[in-house]
Amino acid sequence: MRLDALLKSLCLVKTRSQGRKGCEAGRVKLNGLSSKPSRDVRAGDIIEIRFPDKDLVIEVSEVPLGQASRKQAGAYYRVVRETPRDETPGRRF
Repeated sequence: MRLDALLKSLCLVKTRSQGRKGCEAGRVKLNGLSSKPSRDVRAGDIIEIRFPDKDLVIEVSEVPLGQASRKQAGAYYRVVRETPRDETPGRRF
């Protein structure tokens, strides 16, 4: 599954375009490298996401076939690290 679509499917971003913009801006890394939104993600991959209020590192345990509900989304990944950041007012992902 594409990286931007996976971010949306796992409810980590609200829209696929937010995932795409995050990748293009360098706020999303796949296995330690800045990645294009079209990059394929597989089980075992590590995704690092820089949100305005936190840094999130997850390990993908399984790639969903489609959109996961917010309740089910956590079953598809494991949080490796979550670090709070100083929030910048008015800035979105």
